[in-house]
Amino acid sequence: MKPNAGERAAQVMLALLKTMCYLALFLGAQVFVMLPVAIASIVQMTLEGGAFDGRLPFQALAEHSMAFSLVANMLTLFILMAFYLIRRKRFSEALWLRRVDGPILWSGVCLAPVLFLSVNLVLSSLPDAWLESYSDASAGLTSGGAVGFIAVVAAAPLVEEIVFRGLIMTRMGQAMPGWLAVFLSATIFGLCHGHPVWFGYAFVLGAFFGFIDLRAGSILPSILGHVAFNSFSQVLSLLPEDNETGAVIALGIILVMAILLPILNRKGIAALFRPAPKVPPVQTLPTVPGTYEFDPWEI
Repeated sequence: MKPNAGERAAQVMLALLKTMCYLALFLGAQVFVMLPVAIASIVQMTLEGGAFDGRLPFQALAEHSMAFSLVANMLTLFILMAFYLIRRKRFSEALWLRRVDGPILWSGVCLAPVLFLSVNLVLSSLPDAWLESYSDASAGLTSGGAVGFIAVVAAAPLVEEIVFRGLIMTRMGQAMPGWLAVFLSATIFGLCHGHPVWFGYAFVLGAFFGFIDLRAGSILPSILGHVAFNSFSQVLSLLPEDNETGAVIALGIILVMAILLPILNRKGIAALFRPAPKVPPVQTLPTVPGTYEFDPWEI
C-alpha cells in the first residue's frame, strides 16, 4: 500500500531533516578544525598591536588547508563510526557500503577517465577570467606533499561519498524518486564547494556518482571512481607548469584508459543501464514487518 500525501510529506520532511544533520556534521567538522587557527591568528595580531588585517587568518588556513581537510574528514568519519557503533548498526547497510559484483564494482574506475577528460574539456572552454579565479581557488588542492595527496586522493573521496551519497542521497531516496534524490544530493554537494566553477564541477561528479550508486545499490563503485578521478588531477599537478610534453603524455595515457577501460568492463557498465527489476505487487510481498523498502527508482 502506497503512502498517502500526508505520509509522503512526512517522509520527505524526515529525509530533509536527516540531510541537514549529516550536512551539519560534515561542515561542522571543517569549522571545528579550522576555527582555532583563525582565532589564534586574530589573537596574535591583537597582541602584536598592529593594524587588523582580515586576510591573515585566511592565509594561515590556506597554507595548511590540506592538513586541515584531512583532519576534518577523519573526524567526520570517526563520529559516524562511533554513532553507528553505539546504535549497533551495520556499516554496510547504514552507510551503503554493500558488496557488489566485480564488474559493477569497478564501473566507476573504468568511467572515471572519460569523466575526467570531459570535465577538463569543458573547463578549458570557460572564459579566461573564470579559469583564473578557479585556478586561484584550487591552488591549495595541489599542495601539501604527501599529506595533501592523501587528503585529496583517499580521505576526501571516502568521506564525501559516505556523507553525500551513502547518507544524504540514500535517505532522500527513501522518500522521493531516485532521480530527484540524485539531483538534490548533487546540488548540495556542489554548493558545499563554494566557488561557482566548483559548483558545476562538483554537481556533475555528484550526479554521475549518484547514478552509479543507485544502480549498483552501493557506494563502493563511486568511492573507487572518486579516488581514480582525484588521482588524475593530483598526478597532473605534480608536473612542472612548463613541462607541456609531460602533460600531453599524461593526458594521452588517460585518453587510452578512457577508451580501453570501458571496453574491458563493458559488462559491468552495461549492467548500470539495464532496467531496474520490477517490484512485485504489494499483496504478493511477505507480510513480515520491515521486509519492504521504498524503491528509490519509483516515480
